[in-house]
Amino acid sequence: MQRLFPVVLGACLLAVNALAAAQSEPITVKPGDVKWTDMKGAPAGWKQAILVGDPEKAGPYVERIKIPPNAAIPAHSHPDTENITVLAGSFGIGTGTKVDKSKGQVLSAGSFYLLPANTVHYAWAGPKGVTLQIHGVGPSGMTMTEPAKK
Repeated sequence: MQRLFPVVLGACLLAVNALAAAQSEPITVKPGDVKWTDMKGAPAGWKQAILVGDPEKAGPYVERIKIPPNAAIPAHSHPDTENITVLAGSFGIGTGTKVDKSKGQVLSAGSFYLLPANTVHYAWAGPKGVTLQIHGVGPSGMTMTEPAKK
């Protein structure tokens, strides 16, 4: 684990530096400027706002996602490392192909979670929903995972 930390930290710093190098002008996004849209391919009530970049394309991105109260996300993975910050509400997350909230953890507003690329995980929103900010280096995406058969 101690060897992994410098690698992860280095990757995060490279992503931030790549984003800074790609921008020729500062970008400011104030709360009232965030443009929420229905999240493509998600159930009703899920919202997304892209602040910088495009998660579907190569390069750095920053997005925000609003998930309705008690909504669940079945086991899946992403091809990129996700840096997740809980902005409001609470967010549950666990790893593995079988959804088991008792083996996951609940993160409150202000929490940060680094999810390495290709890690199979499941998640859920708390009783008041959750607003997340996710940044990474795309292209991102989501691959649903079939639960392990027993």
